[in-house]
Amino acid sequence: MIRGFYTALSGMVAAMTRQAVVADNIANVNTVGFKESRTTQDDFELQVMNSVGPELGLLGTGTIPTNMRLDVSQGPLQVTDNQSDMAIEGDGLFVVRTGGGVAYTRAGNFVVDATGTLVTQQGYPVLDTAGHSIQPGQKFTVGPDGTILETGQRIALVAWPPGGVSRLGENLLSAGGQLSPATGQIHQRMIEGSNTDMAIAMTELISFQRSFQLSSRALSLQDGTIADATQLGRLR
Repeated sequence: MIRGFYTALSGMVAAMTRQAVVADNIANVNTVGFKESRTTQDDFELQVMNSVGPELGLLGTGTIPTNMRLDVSQGPLQVTDNQSDMAIEGDGLFVVRTGGGVAYTRAGNFVVDATGTLVTQQGYPVLDTAGHSIQPGQKFTVGPDGTILETGQRIALVAWPPGGVSRLGENLLSAGGQLSPATGQIHQRMIEGSNTDMAIAMTELISFQRSFQLSSRALSLQDGTIADATQLGRLR
């Protein structure tokens, strides 16, 4: 009975966690360059045992969210006719300099600040392939490889790291190790929209809500069973 109690509780926790991930995807459906997060779930005890020894049998004791990752598939490209807007088609991340060091982003809705520097919406300088900030001038044209024709500077693009990335907030990502050059292309006067599919996200949200309700019901049944067993023990 106690086993069933914890199994049901783990199902509720897993459903809540996955709901939060989907809710974040939905909240960022209009965020430029946003990549949705994906999760799966697995048997809790199997995850623990398989990490320290041979595989366990098929009988599980609960569930746990696993394999949190970013879906790096292409988002829709949207024409803006703003010369400082840029979208990446294919593989690639823009490189920016923040107060905490170098970070990466797919959000190409850049602006030129008062000093003539190409920066993100938060004011972080966009870097070229030499690691320098970019001074594109008042009017500029960016080629598919990121080269600014008027100045010769080339906007840095790095490939998605095979080891994955971590979110930093402000639509920025962090990655460790040496990153290789990207194979994607830059489209000026365009932005990349979020790759969140609202129809799929809403379906998943409803599914996880239903899973939470079922696990909650199972928990109530387990609690009632324990209460009945306790009452029978008193009657004896």
